[in-house]
Amino acid sequence: MSARSHEFGREHDDEGLKAIAAEATDYSKQSLDNSRAYFEKLLRVQKIDDVVELQSEFCRAAYGDFFARASRVGELCSNLAKEAFVNAQTTGESATKAATEATTKALSGLGEQTEQFVSKAQQAAGGQR
Repeated sequence: MSARSHEFGREHDDEGLKAIAAEATDYSKQSLDNSRAYFEKLLRVQKIDDVVELQSEFCRAAYGDFFARASRVGELCSNLAKEAFVNAQTTGESATKAATEATTKALSGLGEQTEQFVSKAQQAAGGQR
C-alpha cells in the first residue's frame, strides 16, 4: 500500500472520529440546555399535577432524543468500521500482490541459476570422461 493511500485511510478515520465526537458534543450541549429549561419551568410550576405532566414531557423528550442520537452515533461507528475494513482489505490485497511479484521474481531467478548450474555440471562431467 502506498503512503498516499495510507494517509487517505487515516484522514478518513479521523473524519469519522471527529463526526462521532461532534455528535456526542452536540448531544451533551442539547441535553444540558433541555435540562436547564426543564428546571426553570419546574421552578414556576405551582400544582403537583403540572409537575407530573412537565416531568413526563421532559422524560419522553429526553428518552426520544437519546435514542435518536444513539442511533446516529451507531450509524457513524458502523460507517467507520466499514471504512476501516475496506482500508485493511486494500492493504492486504496490496501486500499479497507485492509478495506474489517478489516470489515470482525470486523463483524465475532461481530457475535461471539452476539451469546454469546444471549446464556447468554437465560440461564438467563431459570434460572428466
